Parts: sequence; structure tokens; C-alpha cells
Amino acid sequence: MKEKIEQIARGEFDYDLPFLRLSVDRININVEADKKYEGSFIISNSANRSMKGVLYSSSPLISFTRQTFSGKENTITYLFDASFLNPSYKVSGNITIVSDCGEMNLPFTAHIETRTINTSIGKIKNLFEFTNLARLDWAEAIKVFASDEFERIILKNEEKYHVIYRNLLKSNSTGQALEEFLISVNKKSRINLSIDRTALEYEIDGEDVSDKLVLTKNQWGSTEIRISTDVPFIQLDKNQLLTDDFIGNTHELKFKINAATLHGGNNYGSIWIKTIYQTIKVDLICKKHKENTGNNTENKNLKKIKYDYTKNYLDYRLGRINLTKYSRDTKLLLSKLKNSKDSIFVKLVNLHLAILTENNPLASQLLEELSKQEAEIKSASSLEYCAYLYLLRLYRKDENNSPYERNRNYILKDIKKRFEAGSFSPLLYQEALCVYMEEPYLLRELGDFEIQVLNYGIKYKYVSKELALQYTYLAGRLKFYHPLVFKGLVSLYNTYKKDEILSSICSLLIKGYKTDNKYFQWYSRGVNAQLRITQLYEYYMYSVDESRMDPLPQPLLIYFVYNSRLNDKKMAYLYANIIKNKKANDHIYHLYYKSMEVFAQKQLEAKNISPNLSIIYREFIYKKELNQYFNKYLPDVMFTQELYCDNPNIVSVAVAHKELDEEVIVPLTEGRAYIMLYTREANIFLLDSFGNRYVTSIKYTLKPLLSPREFKVKYMDYEKHPKLLLYLFDHYRTNRVVSEKSIALRKQVLLMPSLKESYYVDCLLTLIEYYYENYNGDLLEHYLLKLDLAKVNVALRKKYLEYMIIRGYYDKALHALSYVTIESIPIKMLLKLCSGWINNSGYDIKEDLLVFLCHYIFTQGKYDKKILNYLVKYYNGSTMDMIKLWRGSKNFEIDTYELEERVLAQALFSENTLKEIFGVFLEYYPKAKNHLLVRSFLTYYSYKYLVHDLEIHKEIFSIIRREQNYEENNISLLAWLKYSSNNTEFTEDDMTFISYNIDRFERQGLILPFFKKYKNVIKLSCKITDRFYVEYRANPNSQVFIHYRLLTDNAKDKYITERMSHMLMGICVKDFILFYNEELEYYITEETEDEIHKSETFRLRYEDDGQIEDSKYNRINMMLNALENHRDTELLDMMADYIETEYIIRECFEPLP
Repeated sequence: MKEKIEQIARGEFDYDLPFLRLSVDRININVEADKKYEGSFIISNSANRSMKGVLYSSSPLISFTRQTFSGKENTITYLFDASFLNPSYKVSGNITIVSDCGEMNLPFTAHIETRTINTSIGKIKNLFEFTNLARLDWAEAIKVFASDEFERIILKNEEKYHVIYRNLLKSNSTGQALEEFLISVNKKSRINLSIDRTALEYEIDGEDVSDKLVLTKNQWGSTEIRISTDVPFIQLDKNQLLTDDFIGNTHELKFKINAATLHGGNNYGSIWIKTIYQTIKVDLICKKHKENTGNNTENKNLKKIKYDYTKNYLDYRLGRINLTKYSRDTKLLLSKLKNSKDSIFVKLVNLHLAILTENNPLASQLLEELSKQEAEIKSASSLEYCAYLYLLRLYRKDENNSPYERNRNYILKDIKKRFEAGSFSPLLYQEALCVYMEEPYLLRELGDFEIQVLNYGIKYKYVSKELALQYTYLAGRLKFYHPLVFKGLVSLYNTYKKDEILSSICSLLIKGYKTDNKYFQWYSRGVNAQLRITQLYEYYMYSVDESRMDPLPQPLLIYFVYNSRLNDKKMAYLYANIIKNKKANDHIYHLYYKSMEVFAQKQLEAKNISPNLSIIYREFIYKKELNQYFNKYLPDVMFTQELYCDNPNIVSVAVAHKELDEEVIVPLTEGRAYIMLYTREANIFLLDSFGNRYVTSIKYTLKPLLSPREFKVKYMDYEKHPKLLLYLFDHYRTNRVVSEKSIALRKQVLLMPSLKESYYVDCLLTLIEYYYENYNGDLLEHYLLKLDLAKVNVALRKKYLEYMIIRGYYDKALHALSYVTIESIPIKMLLKLCSGWINNSGYDIKEDLLVFLCHYIFTQGKYDKKILNYLVKYYNGSTMDMIKLWRGSKNFEIDTYELEERVLAQALFSENTLKEIFGVFLEYYPKAKNHLLVRSFLTYYSYKYLVHDLEIHKEIFSIIRREQNYEENNISLLAWLKYSSNNTEFTEDDMTFISYNIDRFERQGLILPFFKKYKNVIKLSCKITDRFYVEYRANPNSQVFIHYRLLTDNAKDKYITERMSHMLMGICVKDFILFYNEELEYYITEETEDEIHKSETFRLRYEDDGQIEDSKYNRINMMLNALENHRDTELLDMMADYIETEYIIRECFEPLP
């Protein structure tokens, strides 16, 4: 501005001030709530020249990247901040542009709209519309779901879903997270799959077979489908399916049967289709045909007959069939063989039958035939040769005393060697078993051979009681658990019901550390049988089903009174069982009472909890001596709940309390997890092995181990127990309890490091309300200082802002005003805020928001002296607004010097011609210190008056006259002369002053038409008075021409054209000498670079003003007048006088060199 003011002071003006051009007539802003809108417009001017300016906004919501601008064409970028505005709100105002090309207001209107997200189906803003998007375009819905906008816009009014959304986003699969979210908010149900076939059979001839299964999902959405097979001959087209793979709701699952990998006969396999919710099994049977030849068929038949014969023989040896049936069935089998007469196998079998049936002639005959073929048999088959030797020995058994007959142990040793060599024939087992059955004492150890033989006998129930007891005895001496031995003992016990066998079973299980519940029946039988086995009672406890609370056996209870070697888990079950059954066994209860009490304290101190421990804690919690102990330690465990989920895919559970920022993840063990739930609305998320999370689609059960309602939690020390603190906070908050205790608790809640911001604010507001209503100013102020109004619900911000103002927290309240609409705050409150802030901080600190606020209050007509003083010091805006402020301030007798100086400087900078400006100047002038500003003001408005006929206040001319005494200013002087030319009364000083300056201007060649008006006031030169003047005002850069001609009675002459000279700043003057009765016709043309402007035609006529001037031209005019009126004598006298005067002048005076 200073540069422009100095320019004006030098008398440098633009004849035609370029006018501002804006790229828009009005700014219309449509912006979504909680967003910022950036826009721009262009400022230029009609002259396309470089310009400077400054911008002001009537609203603090609009800011500029640069408040000043400079250049020919200026792009102004503005920012409208709707961060804290509600939808449907409307803001209107003006952007004031103050420039050296003028001043202009650009109106703006901002409409606040509901926030939306642009999608392929249009703008969406809520869950209903988002669900429609997900239904139509799942991929796009995933992008929206994962964006920052989703929670702020879609869930803006769904506070209860925020925690669910944030935690589901932690899933590895965003698609699965979206699916689960929509299920949890009841916008869809989970996807279930079905398949067209679950059993398939194929006949494979040697070529691969391709097929497909049609998989159908029951509705839209997404789920991850994994496909697998358990056999190599099934080749799948895909191992994983996604939603995009479905056409509509179906997908063709293609697969191929690889014939090359199949073996002959039936091949079994399965295809598994799994989701997190379902497992579908499709069974396949592939029958591969072999090439059948005669030899193959014959060999196959022979194998089948041999198998059936072996089975028939074993049935006979085991006593399942008699000799007659065995003989008949064997002959029937042999009859099926071709060439049976020549078969060595047939002869051997017939020989065996003859020996068994004591058909000696036949046996002798067959032996004779076979002896002839002995060499052939030996070379052909070692197995058949052995059979031949065996039958030969069997036939001759009475003839020779064999060592096998003398010592049956040799038989066992030979069979055992064959076993160790890899022969596992049932025939060998049968022969060995027969030896053991006859002589049980030969069973002296239990190695692999003995176990297999006895297992064979037990399987076919061919073990005698004596042999069973011998087996039991040896089993009891084993050092390690053996599954076949255990299986055999169980079978023997079921047969003989002997305690010896039961004892061996229990001992064997204990050696194998078997504690699964399936073994409990054996430990239970052992205990009930009062078997004396080391650690039997302990293993009874380790394997017992803890969900059952049947009374434990009395011997066991007596035992554990003196032998407490159980781990803590089982000890807890023991004590819980005793407590549950104390009415039926009061004596035992009292025996254990003290140890249970000590145990309860130890476990509670260790912060352990389980269903059994909860029973124990309940038993002792009301004991007065332990009250203090329980109050100290119980809060660490009493919020535990048991979660059970039978879905095998779930591996852990995450618990998120919406009051806390942190979450806790607990692994599932056998489908169970113990989790802490402190509040009613805690969120539970199930996690699968892939890292995905589930809220409602997978079912689970919750069972509280302890209920806080059972205990006097209000009397517990919550300061050291955040869990209890959170529980009580939730209780008070839910039930809207406001008391001294609840207030004290909320103070403690504020100190929790992981408390979520929203709950911190909620707690803080409760405290503020409490102390406001209970008139505790110190504490009210303490908590008000902690409050960030931006975090408070929009509907409540006004209330707490007023609290801040009432309590005098003006700095905080002023900052908080950014988060509310100023119009919603009562003017009285705003007035108190502004006055209070100024009173506290003084006038030396400028706060832009406070300036705006003070001006807003001023425009509402409610203000005080402090506010006006602050505005006078700092306010800048449109010139008219500043003048209004100046007027209002004058009524309070405020020193407005600074404001006046800013108004005048801005008016000069923008060349403002408001009439109100003069009043400001007249007030400013007497105390003015800035003489440059005064000179510029007088110069500018003198110029506007002189050149553009601007009407200015008459007192300005008095100041101009006064200033001429101190500093010469021709522009102001000429304006004063022009103004005073209409006056008739002047002082001697003024007349001298006028005469001197007109004479000075005349000598400088500057004669303006209004000079002639002074002819009755001062003596003017003939050069001024004898001439008639034509004045025209134009841009000094234009060329101005006057076209004129004298009008006579006879004819009209042609126009004479002359350039009009620029006398001063666009004032063009042409003087003419007209004689009596002469009339001049003229018009003026103004030529610019682009066009020529032509004026109307005017006439200038000689007029006698009645003044007698002793000038040459006046005497001529008088003579012409006498001539016209036939005053001949008078005419002759005037002519003689004229000639005489001219002669004297010519002879007596010479022109100056």
C-alpha cells in the first residue's frame, strides 16, 4: 500500500482505473461434512496490467494459501474447512478483494452435505447402500471396506460396530473380514455349500477319466474354499476357490482320474471340500480292470483255494469245527482244482486228511507216491517239501522218539526263529499257541514273538485260564507300556474277570503314563478293587472326567489326606469334588478343610482360575478371616469365563474391550480357552489358523467361572486392579450412577494408560457435569482444562464451551470455538468470551479468530469498549465495514487513530470514493502524524474532484487551503481554486492568494476555464478574459481532436481540425477568440488504440457579460455593437481611440527578447 500512496502523493494517477475482473460472479461450495473443500478463482483487471491486492473473508472457515496477491492474472486458492460442521448446515458470506484496481466483494455460499463415498452404483453413505454395493460388486466393496472412509462415513452413526470393524480388519483376508462384518451386522447370513454328488464310481479300462462336480453356494458373498484329495490318482483342477470363480451361485469343480497311477482292482479315494464352516467329502471308487489270461485265472483260483483251506485248517485246530466237517470242506475245496490228480498240493492235503482220519492204507499209498517225487518236490517248492517232511514225520510219529516230543520248547524255539526271520504265518502262531496251551509254564517272557502268539490266541479266544494268568504275570513285569499287551489283557479280563489281570492292566497303563479319560475305567476298577499299585490313585485322578462331580471313592480320599502328590490342576478337582459332596461326606470335608483353605490362598495369589478353582474360591470367600485376602486377589480372576468352540479350524480367541485400545489373544486348547470379560459389551473374535477373524458366524459357548455380582466388588480396592476398575466403570456408566463413589472411580479411570479416547472423554464429561452441578469450581476447572472439545459429541460441544467461558478459560474456549458453529453460541456468551480474553491477555496479542469473533459480535449490535478497542487495533476488512466499525467506536469515545489510518490507507490503495471516507479523514486530520498519508488523500480526492467532478466534503477544501501554507500541491490547489470559483466572498489574503496562483499558472501555460470565474474577484489578464474555452476530459494516453467552424449567414464553412492540448491529467482545453455575434460549431473526437469516440455537436457563441474590459478585443466588440445599433458618432469615436491606442503601443513598447 505504501508504494501506491507515495505514487498518489506524487500526483501519478490512472485516468481510467482498471476495474476488477473475476472468473466467477459467485462461489457456490458443496462440501461433505468433516471434509475440507479446496477451490480457486482468478482475479485480473480490464487493463491487463500487473496489480496488487489483499484478501479478507467474512468467515473464518475460508482461508487462503496466500492472503496477498500480485500479477496480471492471479489464481486465488481458498480452503473451506467443514471439519466440524453438520450436514444441512449453510454458510454465507463474502470474500473481500482490496486491490490497487479497486475493491470488490465476491459472495460465497457453502452447503454442507452428508459425507458419501463414490462408487460404481453412485454415492453411498450407510450400511444399507454399502450392502447393495457388496451384492453387486464384491471386489469394489472390499476396496471401500478397507479404506479410511468406511468407518468415518458408512459407520458414522453406527458406533456399536466400530470395534468389530477395526478388529475384523486385522484378518489376513480382507474379503473374509468383509463377509464376517456383513454377517455380524445382520446384512447377510453365512455361505453354505452343497454339492450334486457325494459318491462316485468309475470303471477304468486304461485311459484317464475327466469329470466334474457342481458346487453350489446358497447366497452372495465370499468365503475361502479349499479343495484337497487324499490319493495321488485324483488330479484336481484347482486347490482353492474364490467367489469370483462362481458363475452365479454355482461352480464346476473339475478333476481327472489318472489311470496310470491306479492298481488293478478297486482304488478308493476322496475329494475334500472345506470352508471354515463346512467339510464336504466326496468318495470315489475306481475299478481298474486287469487283462485276464487262463494262467492268471488258474493261479488266482489256486490262491483262493489255498487261503480257504488254511482258514479251514485253523478253524479245526482252534476247535471251531470238528474233524468230519474239516474233512468234508477240505475235499470240496480240492474238487475245485483242475488237474488235481497231478497236483503235489492236493496229494499233500489228502495225505494229511488220511493221517487225521487214520486211513493208513491211503496214507501209505500217498507217501509212496510222494517219495518217488521227492526230488521234484524239493526243487520245485521248499514250502511243499517242508510240508512233505512234516507229514512224513507225522505219519511215523510212533516209530521214532523225536526230541520235539521229549521237549516241546524246541518247537517254540524253531517257530520263534522262523518268526524272527520274517515269517508271520498264522499256522506258526497256531502251533506255538498249542504248545503254550499244553504247557503254560513254557511262556517265560514277553517278547515280540510271544506277544504276537498270545495276541493271536486271545483274538480267537483260544487261551486257557492258566495261560492267561501266566501271560498276566509276565505283562505285569514289563517295564514299558505295550499296546498289544494292553489290548490282550483287556480281552482276557473281559473273559475271566480276575483281579490279577486288572492289576496288570493298571500297572501297564501307569508305566505308559496313560492319563486320557478313556483309561479311567481301569483305574476306577483298580481303586474299587482296592488294588495295591503305586500311583494308582494319582492316575485315577489324572484320568477322571472333571466335569463329573460324583463322590470320589473313600479309600482314595483317605489316601490323599496324607499323600498330596497331585499337580495343582488335579488337586483343584479333588478339593472341588470334596466341597460339592460335603453334605454326603462331612468327615472327609473337615479332614481336608485346612489344606483346601491354604490351597485356595496359594492359587488365588498366583492368579490361577479354573472351573474347579472357582468352586473352591466360592467356598472360602465369605470367611471373615479371608475377606481382606480375597479383596486383594480376587479381582484378578473373577472376570474369567470359559469359552468353548467345537470348530476344529479355530485356534485362538481375541478379546477386545471397546473401552481399551489393546486386545488380548488366548490360544484354544481342546476347543477351550479362559478369557477375561470385564464389561458387558466386550467383543470376542475367533481366529482360525490362517489369521482370519470371526464374530458371529461360528458358534461358541461362554460359561462364567465366577460372577462379580456374587461378591462385594464395591468394597474392593480397584486402584490396583484395572480389571475391577473397568468393570465398575461399565456398571456405573450403564446404570447412569452418579455418586461420590462413582466420581472417585471415574477419576481413577482417567489414569488408565490404555483407555480409549472416547471413553476418556465420556468419563471427563461426567466429572465436569458433577462438579458443575455441585459448585466445586476448582475441580470443575481442573477437568475442564483436560477437555478437548474436538473429541466431544457435536451436540454437546456448545454446552461445555459455555462452561469454559463461564469459568474464565478464555484461551481454551477460544480454541474450542473452531469445533462449533458460532451462530449456535448466545451473543452474551461470545461477548463474555471476547471481553474476558482481552482482559486477560491484553491488546498486544493478535488472535485472528478473536478478531473475527469480535467483529461478529459487533455486527450483531452487542459489544463493549474492550471489543471495540481490539477491533480498532486489529480489524481489517472491506472499507465500508471498517467505516462502520469506526462509527461505532466513536460513540464510545475510543481512540480510533489506528483504524482511521488503516481506513484511509486502504481507501487510497483501492481508490475508493465512498462519501463516508471524508468523515474519517476529517476526524483523523487534526491528530495526523503521517503527513504522506494526508498529502496523498488530499491529492487523490482533489484529482477526483478536479478531473472527474467527484463531490467531496466542503471541509476538505478548508484543509487544502490550510495545507497550501505548508506545502505546495498544485493538484489540491487547482481543486481548491475550482471549488472557490463559485464563491463571491473572499478575504484579502485569499484574493491575493488566488491572484498569485492564477498568475503563476498562467505563466506556466496552465489556464483552466474556471479561471474566468474570478474576473469579478481579481484582475485577470486579457489572455484569460478575452477568450472562450472548450474543455474536454479524456485519458491522457488518448489523442483528442476538436473539429470546429464559424457559422455565418451565407454559408457554413468546412470544419477545421486541431489537436487539443492536455493541460493537466486528462483535461484538454482549446481557447477561441470570438467577436460580437460570432457563433462557433464544434465536436470532439477521442482516439484510442482500439477505436474513435465522437462527441455530440456543440455551439459556442459570443456573449456579452456586460463587463467593460479595456482590452483590444473588447473594444472591437464594442465597435461592432455600435455599428449594429447605428450609433455612428459613438462608433467613429471608438475607432479613433482604437487607432490611437494601437499606435502608442506599437511605438512605445517592444516585445521582450
